[in-house]
Amino acid sequence: MKFSFLILSVFMVLQSANALPPGMMRMKQFQIQTLGTETGNFNQLINHFSKLDVMPTEADYFKQRYFIDSSLARGKDSPVIYYICGEATCEGATSSALVNALAKEIGAHRVALEHRYYGYSQPFKRMTPENLRFLSVEQALEDLAVFQRHLQASMGLTGKWIAVGGSYAGELAAFYRQNYPELAAGALASSGPVLAKADFEEYDHHIAKVATPACLAAIQAAVKDVEQRLLDPESKKAVKALFKASNVSNDIDFMYNLADQAAIAVQYGYQDEFCRVVTKGMNEGKVTEAYAQIGSSLFERFGMTAFQDAFESALEMDPEYYVSWFGYRAWLYQSCTQFGFYQIAYHNPAQSSRSSKIDEQYHNDTCDRLFGIKTPVDTATTNLRYYAPLLTPASTHILYTNGSNDPWSNLSITDATPGIENNPNLNLFVISGAAHCDDLGSRLSTSLTQARNQFKSLVNEWLK
Repeated sequence: MKFSFLILSVFMVLQSANALPPGMMRMKQFQIQTLGTETGNFNQLINHFSKLDVMPTEADYFKQRYFIDSSLARGKDSPVIYYICGEATCEGATSSALVNALAKEIGAHRVALEHRYYGYSQPFKRMTPENLRFLSVEQALEDLAVFQRHLQASMGLTGKWIAVGGSYAGELAAFYRQNYPELAAGALASSGPVLAKADFEEYDHHIAKVATPACLAAIQAAVKDVEQRLLDPESKKAVKALFKASNVSNDIDFMYNLADQAAIAVQYGYQDEFCRVVTKGMNEGKVTEAYAQIGSSLFERFGMTAFQDAFESALEMDPEYYVSWFGYRAWLYQSCTQFGFYQIAYHNPAQSSRSSKIDEQYHNDTCDRLFGIKTPVDTATTNLRYYAPLLTPASTHILYTNGSNDPWSNLSITDATPGIENNPNLNLFVISGAAHCDDLGSRLSTSLTQARNQFKSLVNEWLK
């Protein structure tokens, strides 16, 4: 999915980073608790790294939404679980089943800070390319540090802080511990894609591997059939209507709709249902119709439309447009400027689930049409600054958890990551049969329980 991050925050309400960011659904697997929660707005600097030798004025700040829940804490010296929010409207400090269970066990405060440019934490009234220039990992990490220091001073919190995040927020959790070790005693990076990569073809390949051979054959047949239908004006109109995508004008954006529907199914653990429907349709000679039926159903389940899934919807510059589901425009800006994460078709068509037209050039063109960015994303600088240090012995007290079915695990740190032998302090857990950020939610399995227990055990060590 283009924004497979996007689904996470929504997915975390459902369960709990490029189309699908690593994070996007709206269901009810993460039961949100609000009792004892304080919500407010913190005056945060828009640019933490201004070199002007002048005092900031009111215009230099924006209102950043935060959540604090001390209902389970035993005192000001209790530990703090810093639940990091990502690329969607923040659901609060109590929106993760794992965080809530851990907070109860150790008597912790729970704190969450909404990410700048997402949800209600908007520095500007319009998301123009010029206004988006302060959206970066550097600024987001400093937001977390400034707010933490503020709470430590204003509330007198003296306990140790543990950073927790899933998907893009999991990436931030790892970076926060690495770059601010004096503030974060440890971190959980659940399904966190810490490696920036433009040509992320492994995402598509992972989808193809998780799907059964019969399911992959059905997906490929539907994709090929739709590509043929797009060649004729009348059949194009009909097939877009079939997928409830009549208002998606760009044909490759539309093909991305199909890719995202299969990707959502695998990334969030619905592959059995998806594959059952499309393989049945294949056997009955109606594979495209079956694909449209289950794909549209998944979009609706996640609270999104085909147009919202299309890159062209991110042309909207009003921040309020994105509050109810996912910060698509902001996320794509981050993709175009620091991460890449372009979910392109795998180089071997036999092992690909998406149209070959979804390539790196298409994503580069998208960065141009949305933001006027004409140069390819510089992932080398991002990785040198944030990823490379994670593989050194100086990087400690971070647990990387990944579901074996999650395509984003290819950009996280696992046993298969080159260079892990250089850091003996790595804590890794691949959760058998699990999907994206499953360990943060309430799904149950032996492997999920083991992953959660390992995190709780590490937290007890980090807090000593």
